[in-house]
Parts: sequence; C-alpha cells; structure tokens
Amino acid sequence: MGLHRGIVGSLPMSRTRKPHRRALRVATYNILLGGERRRDLVAGVLRRIDADVVALQEVSDVEHIRELANALDMEMFLGEPSDPESRMHTAILSRLPVRAWRNRRHQGRMLRSHLHCDIETGGAALPLVGVHCLHLAARFGERNKGEARRIREIGAVLTDINDEPPLPHVLIGDFNALAPGDDILATAFFRRMNELRRAGLLVGASNGTLTPLPVDNGGRTSDVEDRWRRAGVDPRLIGGIPVLPRLVSPLTMGVPVSHSMDRFLGRLIERWTVERLLDEGYVDCYRRVHPRARGLTCATWQLSARVDYVFATRDLAANVLGADVVGGRTWADPDAAVASDHYPVVAEFSV
Repeated sequence: MGLHRGIVGSLPMSRTRKPHRRALRVATYNILLGGERRRDLVAGVLRRIDADVVALQEVSDVEHIRELANALDMEMFLGEPSDPESRMHTAILSRLPVRAWRNRRHQGRMLRSHLHCDIETGGAALPLVGVHCLHLAARFGERNKGEARRIREIGAVLTDINDEPPLPHVLIGDFNALAPGDDILATAFFRRMNELRRAGLLVGASNGTLTPLPVDNGGRTSDVEDRWRRAGVDPRLIGGIPVLPRLVSPLTMGVPVSHSMDRFLGRLIERWTVERLLDEGYVDCYRRVHPRARGLTCATWQLSARVDYVFATRDLAANVLGADVVGGRTWADPDAAVASDHYPVVAEFSV
C-alpha cells in the first residue's frame, strides 16, 4: 500500500541559519546536462539554499562549476566518471575546510564514480563528517528497470566505505531508485507523455523510440520553443525528457490517472538499492522528518517520483534538524521548477 499520500504532520525546515547553533547544511542537486542555458537559475537556487556542502550531479563544464564555486565562496572537488565515454562528472562544493577527499572510479561497475570528502564542521559533537556524492545509473530499459545495475554500483560504494575508518557520513545524490513504500505517479506521467506526443513534441525515431523534438529544428528555434512552452514544458529542460519505446504510447494511451493503478504499477518496480541502504543501517533523512509526505523530486515538468536522497549513518541522523525538497510544498523557490528537471534536497544536522 502506498503510504505517502500527502504532507501529514510534516514541519517545514527553517531556511534561516541560526548563528548561535553549530549546524551542517548539505544539499544535493542534479543540474541536468551541466545546467546549460540555466546557469544563472541554478546559481540563484543554490545561493538561496545557503548550504555548507553541495553535491552536484550531471556536471559537464568543469570550468563553469569552478566559477560557480568561486561565486558561492566555496571550493570545488571533482568526480571524473568511471565510464571513459561519459562527459558527465559529479562535484562537491564546500565552504567548510576539507580534510581529505578522494574520487573512486569503478570501471566496468559504475558509470559515474564515488566522490568523497571529509568535512571539518567546526562542531564539538561531530567535528568531522564524510560526504559521499553519488549519481547512480538510470538505465530503466535494462534488466529489472536498471536496479540490477544500481545494486552493483551501490555495492561498490559500500565496499569503499567499509575499507575506510568509521566516520559519521551521508550518502547524497541522485540514486534513480525508489524507496520501499514510496508512490510513483506513473499514470499522470504516461498521460503527460501522450499529450506531448499528440502535440507533435515527441517524434518517432528510426530506432523505434519516441524522442523530444529538438528546439533547433531546421532553424525554426523560436517556433519550436513556443510549442514546448504552450505544452507547459520549459524548452531548456527537454534534455531530461526520457526516450521511450514507441510501443509505450499505444499501450498507455487509455490508462486512466488512478492512485490504485499507480500502486499496482509501483509494485512492479524493484527497490533493491534503497532497501540495501536501509538494511545497512542508513537513515533516509527526508523520510525521517516527513514520514508521510511524497517529497517528489523528479521531473519538475511532471513530478512523478522521489529519486534524490540524503542518507545518513545513525549517529549523524540522530542529530538531524530538518530535511526538505527545495521547490516542493514546504520550501518554495521561484526558480527551482525551471532551473533543472530535479528539485534539490536539503538536510541539516546539529554538529
């Protein structure tokens, strides 16, 4: 049964830093294909979040992220991908001192990498906290909707951590995975995709898929952009629209938007990755603070799932002060819906 049907008993996280309280605020943000054409929006969202440490996914232009870090008075640590064919990096930005950092590349086992920084918090209770930035593979067309690949990736990360001295830490990033009990709004997503197809914005490709109509379409850029906007999608976000088999459209065309159908479809999705982390003793910080809220993070143009997380070790989670989705119902942001196709997730800990 889906448990998270609304915000019940959830309190909004305080956005104002309290100078008398020693706290560590961390955030994760998938900026979608390097934040191209949305860089000022991404910077504004991050500036308002005011985090001490930021984990970024889908970093493509390294110099741009270095400039962003400088503008935020932070230091950048880069995670080069494991896949030599990929140009998508991860990054950690920190305005606190970093005692040590390492990027572990697992070629043949991970697409991205395992980027890790040890942060000097300045606190008395938890003076050193590890931050592990992850971006697990999507690959939903693979076996078990990609969970077979993701469970191998998270296994590599956990082995890395077990080989290091114990330290309170967070695993933070875009996991592309569902948590046990979480809803997925599949029927509304399929309806939206069919609306885009009927509007001529999803077009058939020679490989049997439906792909987004590019904005640079035979020189008629402004016309195509206007068509995307009329359909309710900012054209700067179409790089995040999934490519689906053309067969999906006729199969889902008559499916009604239904919570019961969402629950049925959700039961068909494996949830091994998050289950493994929970079994290892990690705490889902957003779920700890908001036990019944959906907390959807993706996609901002059609919210369907919660795939971005802050997981903390039990010793750190015991000190969690708050957690929230930036752009969601309890932390509004004027630009979060168009800065990326993911909402950022924030958590704060007393240290």
